[in-house]
Amino acid sequence: MIHRLRLSRRNQTTSRKGSTSRRRLSLQSLESRRMMASDWCGVMTETPPQDAEIIAASLSQEVRIEMTATAASDAAGSTLSTAADLGVVQGTMSRLGQLSQSDRLDVVRFEVLDDSHIDLTLDHLTRNADLYLLNRNGKKLASSKLSGTSTDSIRGKLIAGEYFLVIAARSTRTTWYHINFDVESLTPPIPIAPTPIAPTTTENDTIVPAVETAPEAESPIEVLPEVDYFGSANDWNLNTISAPEAWAAGSTGQGITVAVIDTGVDLDHPELQHSLFVNPGEIPDNGLDDDHNGYVDDVSGYDFVDLDAVADDGNGHGTHVAGTIAAANDGIGSTGVAPGATILPVRVLDDSGRGTDATVAAGIRYAADLGAQIINLSLGGTASAKIADAIEYATSLGSFVVAAAGNESASVPSYPAQSSSQLGGVISVGAFDSSGQVASFSNRVGDSGAVQVDSPGVQIYSTYLDGRYATMSGTSMAAPHVAGVAALVLSAAPNLTAPQLRNVLVTGALNQTQLSTLYTIPLAKKVSGTFLEA
Repeated sequence: MIHRLRLSRRNQTTSRKGSTSRRRLSLQSLESRRMMASDWCGVMTETPPQDAEIIAASLSQEVRIEMTATAASDAAGSTLSTAADLGVVQGTMSRLGQLSQSDRLDVVRFEVLDDSHIDLTLDHLTRNADLYLLNRNGKKLASSKLSGTSTDSIRGKLIAGEYFLVIAARSTRTTWYHINFDVESLTPPIPIAPTPIAPTTTENDTIVPAVETAPEAESPIEVLPEVDYFGSANDWNLNTISAPEAWAAGSTGQGITVAVIDTGVDLDHPELQHSLFVNPGEIPDNGLDDDHNGYVDDVSGYDFVDLDAVADDGNGHGTHVAGTIAAANDGIGSTGVAPGATILPVRVLDDSGRGTDATVAAGIRYAADLGAQIINLSLGGTASAKIADAIEYATSLGSFVVAAAGNESASVPSYPAQSSSQLGGVISVGAFDSSGQVASFSNRVGDSGAVQVDSPGVQIYSTYLDGRYATMSGTSMAAPHVAGVAALVLSAAPNLTAPQLRNVLVTGALNQTQLSTLYTIPLAKKVSGTFLEA
Protein backbone atom coordinates (compact mmCIF):
# COMPACT_ATOMS: atom_id res chain seq x y z
CA MET A 1 0.00 0.00 0.00
CA ILE A 2 1.20 3.54 -0.70
CA HIS A 3 1.08 5.73 2.38
CA ARG A 4 0.29 9.32 1.49
CA LEU A 5 2.21 11.84 3.54
CA ARG A 6 1.23 15.44 4.13
CA LEU A 7 3.51 18.18 5.32
CA SER A 8 2.45 21.03 7.52
CA ARG A 9 3.70 24.21 9.00
CA ARG A 10 1.56 25.80 11.61
CA ASN A 11 1.80 29.49 10.82
CA GLN A 12 4.56 31.57 9.41
CA THR A 13 5.75 35.04 8.68
CA THR A 14 7.87 35.58 5.58
CA SER A 15 9.98 38.63 4.99
CA ARG A 16 12.26 40.21 2.51
CA LYS A 17 14.68 42.84 3.73
CA GLY A 18 12.59 45.80 4.78
CA SER A 19 9.15 44.16 4.51
CA THR A 20 7.05 41.73 6.52
CA SER A 21 3.84 39.86 5.75
CA ARG A 22 1.82 37.17 7.49
CA ARG A 23 -0.32 34.46 5.99
CA ARG A 24 -2.14 31.40 7.22
CA LEU A 25 -1.12 28.09 5.75
CA SER A 26 -3.74 25.45 5.13
CA LEU A 27 -1.34 22.56 4.84
CA GLN A 28 -1.82 19.85 7.43
CA SER A 29 0.87 18.26 9.49
CA LEU A 30 3.28 15.95 7.80
CA GLU A 31 4.97 15.45 11.11
CA SER A 32 2.57 13.38 12.73
CA ARG A 33 15.92 19.69 26.47
CA ARG A 34 16.45 24.37 26.91
CA MET A 35 16.71 21.48 24.48
CA MET A 36 15.36 19.25 27.24
CA ALA A 37 14.17 15.71 27.86
CA SER A 38 10.57 15.79 26.71
CA ASP A 39 9.00 14.93 30.04
CA TRP A 40 11.19 17.32 32.04
CA CYS A 41 9.04 19.36 34.40
CA GLY A 42 10.81 22.65 33.75
CA VAL A 43 12.13 24.03 30.47
CA MET A 44 14.95 26.42 29.80
CA THR A 45 14.67 28.94 27.02
CA GLU A 46 15.82 32.42 26.27
CA THR A 47 18.91 34.22 27.49
CA PRO A 48 17.90 37.62 28.84
CA PRO A 49 20.56 40.23 29.53
CA GLN A 50 21.91 40.29 33.02
CA ASP A 51 20.04 43.06 34.78
CA ALA A 52 16.84 43.27 36.70
CA GLU A 53 14.56 45.05 34.29
CA ILE A 54 15.09 42.52 31.55
CA ILE A 55 14.90 39.53 33.84
CA ALA A 56 11.49 40.76 34.87
CA ALA A 57 10.39 41.49 31.33
CA SER A 58 11.52 38.11 30.06
CA LEU A 59 9.95 36.04 32.81
CA SER A 60 6.32 36.37 31.80
CA GLN A 61 4.42 38.16 29.09
CA GLU A 62 1.26 37.75 31.13
CA VAL A 63 2.59 39.73 34.08
CA ARG A 64 4.17 43.11 33.49
CA ILE A 65 6.50 43.72 36.41
CA GLU A 66 7.45 47.25 37.35
CA MET A 67 10.97 47.26 38.71
CA THR A 68 11.74 49.43 41.73
CA ALA A 69 14.79 50.03 43.87
CA THR A 70 12.83 49.33 47.05
CA ALA A 71 13.86 46.15 48.85
CA ALA A 72 11.09 43.69 49.62
CA SER A 73 9.85 43.53 53.15
CA ASP A 74 11.19 39.99 53.44
CA ALA A 75 14.70 41.19 52.43
CA ALA A 76 14.70 39.32 49.11
CA GLY A 77 15.93 41.66 46.38
CA SER A 78 14.38 42.11 42.98
CA THR A 79 17.60 42.05 40.93
CA LEU A 80 20.53 39.68 40.63
CA SER A 81 22.78 42.16 42.42
CA THR A 82 20.34 42.59 45.34
CA ALA A 83 19.24 38.96 45.62
CA ALA A 84 18.87 37.43 49.06
CA ASP A 85 21.96 35.24 49.48
CA LEU A 86 21.35 31.77 50.91
CA GLY A 87 24.95 30.70 50.35
CA VAL A 88 25.68 27.01 49.84
CA VAL A 89 22.60 24.80 49.90
CA GLN A 90 23.01 21.10 50.65
CA GLY A 91 20.22 18.91 51.93
CA THR A 92 16.94 20.66 52.71
CA MET A 93 16.24 24.33 53.38
CA SER A 94 13.05 26.39 53.51
CA ARG A 95 12.27 30.08 53.27
CA LEU A 96 9.12 32.16 53.71
CA GLY A 97 8.51 35.22 51.57
CA GLN A 98 6.01 37.92 50.71
CA LEU A 99 5.19 39.71 47.46
CA SER A 100 3.07 42.83 47.10
CA GLN A 101 1.94 45.48 44.63
CA SER A 102 5.20 47.40 44.99
CA ASP A 103 7.35 44.27 45.12
CA ARG A 104 6.13 41.56 42.75
CA LEU A 105 9.50 39.90 42.22
CA ASP A 106 11.79 38.14 44.72
CA VAL A 107 15.26 36.95 43.67
CA VAL A 108 17.20 34.48 45.82
CA ARG A 109 20.82 33.45 45.22
CA PHE A 110 22.21 30.04 46.17
CA GLU A 111 25.15 27.77 45.39
CA VAL A 112 25.62 24.04 44.98
CA LEU A 113 29.14 22.76 45.63
CA ASP A 114 28.80 19.48 43.73
CA ASP A 115 26.87 18.25 40.73
CA SER A 116 23.52 17.68 42.39
CA HIS A 117 19.94 16.58 41.98
CA ILE A 118 17.59 19.40 42.96
CA ASP A 119 13.96 19.49 43.97
CA LEU A 120 12.63 23.05 44.32
CA THR A 121 9.02 23.64 45.37
CA LEU A 122 6.98 26.81 45.72
CA ASP A 123 3.96 26.13 47.91
CA HIS A 124 1.69 27.50 50.65
CA LEU A 125 0.74 30.24 48.20
CA THR A 126 -2.01 32.66 49.13
CA ARG A 127 -2.24 33.79 45.48
CA ASN A 128 -0.78 32.73 42.14
CA ALA A 129 2.99 33.07 41.66
CA ASP A 130 5.51 31.54 39.27
CA LEU A 131 8.91 29.98 39.87
CA TYR A 132 12.02 30.42 37.69
CA LEU A 133 15.55 29.03 37.92
CA LEU A 134 18.37 31.13 36.40
CA ASN A 135 22.07 30.50 36.03
CA ARG A 136 24.65 32.96 37.33
CA ASN A 137 24.36 35.08 34.16
CA GLY A 138 20.59 35.44 34.40
CA LYS A 139 19.87 32.82 31.74
CA LYS A 140 16.64 30.98 32.42
CA LEU A 141 17.19 27.27 33.01
CA ALA A 142 13.72 26.16 34.03
CA SER A 143 10.32 27.44 35.03
CA SER A 144 7.08 26.28 36.61
CA LYS A 145 3.94 28.36 36.07
CA LEU A 146 0.93 26.45 37.33
CA SER A 147 -2.35 28.27 37.80
CA GLY A 148 -3.88 29.40 41.07
CA THR A 149 -2.22 28.35 44.31
CA SER A 150 -1.01 25.01 42.95
CA THR A 151 2.45 23.94 44.05
CA ASP A 152 5.11 24.84 41.47
CA SER A 153 8.16 22.61 41.25
CA ILE A 154 11.42 22.31 39.35
CA ARG A 155 13.32 19.04 39.49
CA GLY A 156 16.46 17.87 37.77
CA LYS A 157 20.23 17.98 37.86
CA LEU A 158 22.52 20.98 38.26
CA ILE A 159 26.26 21.18 37.89
CA ALA A 160 28.18 22.80 40.72
CA GLY A 161 27.89 26.57 40.63
CA GLU A 162 25.89 29.71 41.41
CA TYR A 163 22.16 29.98 40.66
CA PHE A 164 19.20 32.26 41.25
CA LEU A 165 15.57 31.50 42.04
CA VAL A 166 12.96 34.04 41.01
CA ILE A 167 9.47 34.11 42.50
CA ALA A 168 7.13 36.29 40.43
CA ALA A 169 3.64 37.30 41.58
CA ARG A 170 0.70 37.19 39.18
CA SER A 171 -1.40 39.40 41.44
CA THR A 172 -0.93 42.95 42.70
CA ARG A 173 -2.31 41.92 46.08
CA THR A 174 -0.16 40.59 48.90
CA THR A 175 1.05 37.05 48.17
CA TRP A 176 2.70 34.86 50.79
CA TYR A 177 4.80 31.91 49.70
CA HIS A 178 7.03 29.15 51.00
CA ILE A 179 10.06 27.97 49.00
CA ASN A 180 11.72 24.65 49.79
CA PHE A 181 15.12 23.41 48.59
CA ASP A 182 16.12 19.76 48.52
CA VAL A 183 19.64 19.37 47.14
CA GLU A 184 21.37 15.99 47.00
CA SER A 185 24.92 15.64 45.72
CA LEU A 186 25.40 13.27 42.79
CA THR A 187 29.02 12.68 43.81
CA PRO A 188 29.17 9.72 46.20
CA PRO A 189 31.22 10.46 49.30
CA ILE A 190 34.69 8.98 49.26
CA PRO A 191 34.71 6.29 51.91
CA ILE A 192 37.11 6.79 54.79
CA ALA A 193 39.50 3.91 54.80
CA PRO A 194 39.56 1.89 57.99
CA THR A 195 42.69 2.11 60.09
CA PRO A 196 43.20 -1.34 61.54
CA ILE A 197 45.60 -1.73 64.39
CA ALA A 198 48.64 -3.70 63.44
CA PRO A 199 49.21 -6.81 65.51
CA THR A 200 51.69 -6.35 68.32
CA THR A 201 54.57 -8.61 69.16
CA THR A 202 56.00 -9.59 72.46
CA GLU A 203 58.68 -7.01 71.84
CA ASN A 204 58.16 -3.28 72.14
CA ASP A 205 57.97 -2.69 68.39
CA THR A 206 56.62 0.64 67.11
CA ILE A 207 53.05 0.11 66.01
CA VAL A 208 52.47 1.43 62.48
CA PRO A 209 48.78 1.52 61.46
CA ALA A 210 47.96 0.01 58.09
CA VAL A 211 46.20 2.68 56.03
CA GLU A 212 44.35 1.88 52.82
CA THR A 213 44.17 4.54 50.14
CA ALA A 214 40.60 5.54 49.31
CA PRO A 215 39.68 5.07 45.65
CA GLU A 216 40.10 8.19 43.59
CA ALA A 217 36.80 9.79 42.62
CA GLU A 218 36.14 10.20 38.92
CA SER A 219 36.91 13.71 37.70
CA PRO A 220 33.76 15.62 36.80
CA ILE A 221 33.22 16.58 33.18
CA GLU A 222 33.95 20.22 32.56
CA VAL A 223 31.42 22.37 30.73
CA LEU A 224 32.00 24.79 27.89
CA PRO A 225 32.49 28.40 29.00
CA GLU A 226 29.45 30.58 28.41
CA VAL A 227 29.64 33.50 25.97
CA ASP A 228 27.65 36.69 25.47
CA TYR A 229 24.13 36.57 24.07
CA PHE A 230 24.28 36.06 20.31
CA GLY A 231 22.35 38.12 17.77
CA SER A 232 18.86 39.51 18.29
CA ALA A 233 15.54 38.35 19.70
CA ASN A 234 15.16 36.19 16.57
CA ASP A 235 18.12 34.14 17.81
CA TRP A 236 16.60 33.04 21.14
CA ASN A 237 16.65 29.47 19.88
CA LEU A 238 20.41 29.45 19.26
CA ASN A 239 21.14 30.90 22.68
CA THR A 240 18.79 28.46 24.37
CA ILE A 241 20.74 25.45 23.13
CA SER A 242 24.09 27.23 23.66
CA ALA A 243 25.13 26.98 20.01
CA PRO A 244 27.38 30.08 20.30
CA GLU A 245 29.32 28.38 23.11
CA ALA A 246 30.01 25.44 20.80
CA TRP A 247 31.19 27.76 18.02
CA ALA A 248 33.53 29.53 20.44
CA ALA A 249 34.95 26.12 21.40
CA GLY A 250 35.69 25.35 17.74
CA SER A 251 32.69 23.18 16.85
CA THR A 252 30.58 24.55 14.00
CA GLY A 253 29.53 21.28 12.39
CA GLN A 254 32.56 21.27 10.12
CA GLY A 255 33.07 18.00 8.26
CA ILE A 256 29.53 16.75 9.00
CA THR A 257 26.90 16.14 6.30
CA VAL A 258 23.25 16.51 7.25
CA ALA A 259 20.68 15.22 4.76
CA VAL A 260 17.43 17.20 4.63
CA ILE A 261 14.75 14.75 3.45
CA ASP A 262 12.00 17.21 2.64
CA THR A 263 10.51 19.47 -0.06
CA GLY A 264 13.97 20.29 -1.36
CA VAL A 265 16.15 23.31 -0.62
CA ASP A 266 16.37 26.73 -2.28
CA LEU A 267 19.64 26.05 -4.06
CA ASP A 268 20.20 29.75 -4.79
CA HIS A 269 19.61 31.11 -1.30
CA PRO A 270 22.68 33.21 -0.39
CA GLU A 271 22.69 31.93 3.19
CA LEU A 272 22.75 28.28 2.09
CA GLN A 273 24.98 28.16 -0.97
CA HIS A 274 28.12 27.82 1.13
CA SER A 275 26.77 24.70 2.83
CA LEU A 276 25.44 22.69 -0.12
CA PHE A 277 26.79 19.19 -0.58
CA VAL A 278 29.02 18.54 -3.59
CA ASN A 279 29.28 14.94 -4.75
CA PRO A 280 32.99 14.37 -5.44
CA GLY A 281 32.26 11.40 -7.66
CA GLU A 282 29.95 13.23 -10.06
CA ILE A 283 30.82 15.49 -12.99
CA PRO A 284 28.17 18.22 -13.43
CA ASP A 285 25.88 18.25 -16.45
CA ASN A 286 27.56 15.53 -18.48
CA GLY A 287 24.47 13.35 -18.53
CA LEU A 288 26.31 10.42 -16.96
CA ASP A 289 26.12 8.55 -13.68
CA ASP A 290 29.82 9.04 -12.97
CA ASP A 291 29.80 7.52 -9.48
CA HIS A 292 27.55 4.61 -10.55
CA ASN A 293 25.06 5.12 -7.72
CA GLY A 294 22.07 4.96 -10.06
CA TYR A 295 21.49 8.72 -10.29
CA VAL A 296 22.67 10.92 -13.16
CA ASP A 297 24.39 14.25 -12.41
CA ASP A 298 23.46 14.22 -8.70
CA VAL A 299 26.10 16.77 -7.79
CA SER A 300 24.08 18.40 -5.00
CA GLY A 301 21.41 15.91 -4.03
CA TYR A 302 18.47 14.41 -5.89
CA ASP A 303 14.78 15.02 -6.57
CA PHE A 304 12.77 11.82 -6.05
CA VAL A 305 9.53 13.57 -7.01
CA ASP A 306 10.53 14.70 -10.51
CA LEU A 307 13.35 12.16 -10.82
CA ASP A 308 16.11 14.59 -11.68
CA ALA A 309 19.21 16.00 -10.03
CA VAL A 310 17.75 19.41 -9.14
CA ALA A 311 16.46 19.14 -5.57
CA ASP A 312 15.13 22.71 -5.58
CA ASP A 313 12.34 23.73 -3.21
CA GLY A 314 8.96 25.00 -4.39
CA ASN A 315 7.32 24.90 -0.96
CA GLY A 316 9.66 26.58 1.54
CA HIS A 317 9.51 23.97 4.29
CA GLY A 318 12.75 22.22 3.39
CA THR A 319 14.58 25.52 2.94
CA HIS A 320 13.49 26.62 6.41
CA VAL A 321 14.70 23.32 7.88
CA ALA A 322 18.03 23.56 6.06
CA GLY A 323 18.58 27.12 7.28
CA THR A 324 17.91 26.14 10.88
CA ILE A 325 20.65 23.56 10.55
CA ALA A 326 23.34 25.40 8.60
CA ALA A 327 22.53 28.95 7.45
CA ALA A 328 25.69 31.06 7.30
CA ASN A 329 26.89 32.95 10.36
CA ASP A 330 27.55 36.18 8.48
CA GLY A 331 25.39 38.70 10.30
CA ILE A 332 22.74 38.61 7.58
CA GLY A 333 19.28 37.10 7.96
CA SER A 334 19.27 33.96 10.07
CA THR A 335 22.07 31.76 11.39
CA GLY A 336 22.02 27.97 11.59
CA VAL A 337 22.78 25.88 14.64
CA ALA A 338 25.77 24.35 12.83
CA PRO A 339 26.82 26.91 10.21
CA GLY A 340 29.86 24.86 9.28
CA ALA A 341 27.88 21.73 8.41
CA THR A 342 27.11 20.52 4.90
CA ILE A 343 23.50 20.18 3.70
CA LEU A 344 22.54 17.33 1.37
CA PRO A 345 19.19 18.32 -0.25
CA VAL A 346 16.89 15.37 -0.95
CA ARG A 347 13.46 16.22 -2.37
CA VAL A 348 10.83 13.59 -1.52
CA LEU A 349 7.75 15.85 -1.13
CA ASP A 350 6.14 17.96 -3.84
CA ASP A 351 5.35 21.67 -3.74
CA SER A 352 2.15 21.01 -1.77
CA GLY A 353 4.11 19.08 0.85
CA ARG A 354 2.84 15.66 -0.21
CA GLY A 355 4.73 12.50 -1.03
CA THR A 356 4.66 8.73 -0.78
CA ASP A 357 6.40 6.31 1.51
CA ALA A 358 8.26 5.00 -1.54
CA THR A 359 9.86 8.38 -2.31
CA VAL A 360 10.68 9.03 1.36
CA ALA A 361 12.27 5.60 1.73
CA ALA A 362 14.28 6.08 -1.46
CA GLY A 363 15.52 9.44 -0.22
CA ILE A 364 16.64 7.99 3.11
CA ARG A 365 18.56 5.18 1.43
CA TYR A 366 20.13 7.62 -1.02
CA ALA A 367 21.37 9.89 1.77
CA ALA A 368 22.79 6.98 3.74
CA ASP A 369 24.60 5.63 0.68
CA LEU A 370 26.20 9.05 0.12
CA GLY A 371 27.54 8.96 3.67
CA ALA A 372 25.30 11.47 5.44
CA GLN A 373 26.17 11.23 9.13
CA ILE A 374 22.82 12.79 10.09
CA ILE A 375 19.43 12.48 8.39
CA ASN A 376 16.69 14.97 9.28
CA LEU A 377 13.07 13.86 8.83
CA SER A 378 10.74 16.79 9.47
CA LEU A 379 7.83 14.72 8.23
CA GLY A 380 5.53 12.00 9.42
CA GLY A 381 2.39 9.99 8.89
CA THR A 382 1.11 6.49 9.48
CA ALA A 383 3.44 3.55 10.03
CA SER A 384 5.18 2.42 6.85
CA ALA A 385 7.27 -0.72 6.46
CA LYS A 386 9.16 0.86 3.55
CA ILE A 387 10.22 3.87 5.59
CA ALA A 388 10.99 1.74 8.66
CA ASP A 389 13.21 -0.55 6.57
CA ALA A 390 14.97 2.45 5.02
CA ILE A 391 15.67 3.95 8.45
CA GLU A 392 17.02 0.64 9.70
CA TYR A 393 19.23 0.48 6.61
CA ALA A 394 20.51 4.02 7.21
CA THR A 395 21.34 3.34 10.85
CA SER A 396 23.12 0.14 9.85
CA LEU A 397 25.44 2.31 7.75
CA GLY A 398 26.05 4.62 10.71
CA SER A 399 23.61 7.45 9.98
CA PHE A 400 21.91 9.17 12.93
CA VAL A 401 18.22 9.81 12.16
CA VAL A 402 16.38 12.78 13.69
CA ALA A 403 12.58 12.68 13.31
CA ALA A 404 9.88 15.22 14.20
CA ALA A 405 7.51 13.93 16.89
CA GLY A 406 4.42 15.40 15.20
CA ASN A 407 1.94 18.23 15.68
CA GLU A 408 -1.25 16.47 16.75
CA SER A 409 -1.05 17.20 20.50
CA ALA A 410 -0.98 13.42 20.87
CA SER A 411 0.26 11.42 23.82
CA VAL A 412 2.72 9.50 21.62
CA PRO A 413 4.95 10.49 18.68
CA SER A 414 3.90 9.83 15.10
CA TYR A 415 5.86 7.71 12.63
CA PRO A 416 8.69 7.57 11.78
CA ALA A 417 9.67 9.19 15.13
CA GLN A 418 8.38 6.10 16.95
CA SER A 419 11.21 4.14 15.33
CA SER A 420 13.32 5.53 18.17
CA SER A 421 11.75 2.89 20.41
CA GLN A 422 13.42 0.11 18.41
CA LEU A 423 16.56 1.64 16.89
CA GLY A 424 19.40 3.15 18.90
CA GLY A 425 20.37 5.49 16.07
CA VAL A 426 17.01 7.32 15.93
CA ILE A 427 15.67 10.14 18.11
CA SER A 428 12.23 11.76 18.28
CA VAL A 429 11.96 15.54 18.71
CA GLY A 430 9.18 17.60 20.28
CA ALA A 431 8.90 21.39 20.44
CA PHE A 432 8.90 24.12 23.06
CA ASP A 433 8.53 27.89 22.82
CA SER A 434 10.62 30.88 23.88
CA SER A 435 8.96 30.96 27.30
CA GLY A 436 10.10 27.42 27.98
CA GLN A 437 6.72 25.75 27.64
CA VAL A 438 6.24 22.57 25.64
CA ALA A 439 4.19 23.58 22.59
CA SER A 440 0.51 22.68 22.81
CA PHE A 441 0.68 21.01 19.40
CA SER A 442 3.78 18.92 20.17
CA ASN A 443 3.35 15.16 20.57
CA ARG A 444 4.63 13.67 23.82
CA VAL A 445 6.37 10.37 24.52
CA GLY A 446 3.63 8.74 26.57
CA ASP A 447 3.95 4.97 26.81
CA SER A 448 5.34 4.61 23.28
CA GLY A 449 8.85 3.67 24.41
CA ALA A 450 10.22 6.34 22.06
CA VAL A 451 13.36 8.26 22.99
CA GLN A 452 12.61 11.96 22.68
CA VAL A 453 14.08 15.36 23.44
CA ASP A 454 12.33 18.69 22.98
CA SER A 455 13.92 21.70 21.33
CA PRO A 456 12.93 25.17 20.08
CA GLY A 457 10.04 24.83 17.65
CA VAL A 458 7.76 27.86 17.98
CA GLN A 459 8.25 31.07 15.98
CA ILE A 460 11.58 29.98 14.52
CA TYR A 461 13.20 32.46 12.14
CA SER A 462 15.06 30.87 9.22
CA THR A 463 15.66 30.87 5.48
CA TYR A 464 12.79 30.68 2.99
CA LEU A 465 12.16 30.71 -0.75
CA ASP A 466 13.65 33.26 -3.15
CA GLY A 467 16.31 34.46 -0.74
CA ARG A 468 13.75 35.42 1.89
CA TYR A 469 13.30 34.51 5.55
CA ALA A 470 10.28 33.17 7.42
CA THR A 471 9.06 32.55 10.94
CA MET A 472 7.49 29.11 11.28
CA SER A 473 6.33 26.75 14.04
CA GLY A 474 6.07 22.98 14.38
CA THR A 475 8.04 19.94 15.40
CA SER A 476 9.42 20.24 11.85
CA MET A 477 11.22 23.31 13.13
CA ALA A 478 12.35 21.57 16.34
CA ALA A 479 13.95 18.55 14.67
CA PRO A 480 16.64 20.50 12.76
CA HIS A 481 17.79 22.06 16.04
CA VAL A 482 18.61 18.56 17.28
CA ALA A 483 20.18 17.68 13.93
CA GLY A 484 22.29 20.84 14.23
CA VAL A 485 23.40 20.07 17.79
CA ALA A 486 24.22 16.52 16.68
CA ALA A 487 26.44 18.02 13.95
CA LEU A 488 28.18 20.23 16.53
CA VAL A 489 28.79 17.21 18.73
CA LEU A 490 30.10 15.06 15.88
CA SER A 491 32.44 17.80 14.70
CA ALA A 492 33.96 17.71 18.20
CA ALA A 493 33.87 13.91 18.56
CA PRO A 494 33.62 12.43 15.05
CA ASN A 495 34.12 8.80 16.06
CA LEU A 496 30.89 8.54 18.06
CA THR A 497 28.49 5.87 16.84
CA ALA A 498 24.86 6.82 16.23
CA PRO A 499 23.64 5.13 19.45
CA GLN A 500 26.44 6.82 21.40
CA LEU A 501 25.46 10.15 19.88
CA ARG A 502 21.85 9.66 20.94
CA ASN A 503 22.90 8.74 24.47
CA VAL A 504 25.08 11.83 24.68
CA LEU A 505 22.23 14.08 23.51
CA VAL A 506 19.76 12.58 25.97
CA THR A 507 22.24 12.55 28.87
CA GLY A 508 23.19 16.14 28.13
CA ALA A 509 19.53 17.14 28.13
CA LEU A 510 18.95 15.54 31.51
CA ASN A 511 22.14 16.89 33.05
CA GLN A 512 21.61 20.49 31.96
CA THR A 513 17.79 20.41 32.18
CA GLN A 514 17.76 20.92 28.43
CA LEU A 515 19.74 19.89 25.38
CA SER A 516 22.75 22.17 25.61
CA THR A 517 26.20 22.03 24.08
CA LEU A 518 27.67 23.26 27.38
CA TYR A 519 27.68 19.73 28.76
CA THR A 520 26.96 17.63 25.68
CA ILE A 521 30.14 18.37 23.73
CA PRO A 522 32.57 17.69 26.63
CA LEU A 523 30.60 14.54 27.43
CA ALA A 524 30.85 13.42 23.81
CA LYS A 525 34.61 13.90 23.86
CA LYS A 526 34.88 11.80 26.98
CA VAL A 527 32.65 9.04 25.63
CA SER A 528 34.59 8.93 22.38
CA GLY A 529 37.93 8.79 24.16
CA THR A 530 39.10 12.19 22.92
CA PHE A 531 38.36 13.99 26.19
CA LEU A 532 41.46 15.12 28.07
CA GLU A 533 41.05 15.68 31.79
CA ALA A 534 42.51 18.92 33.08
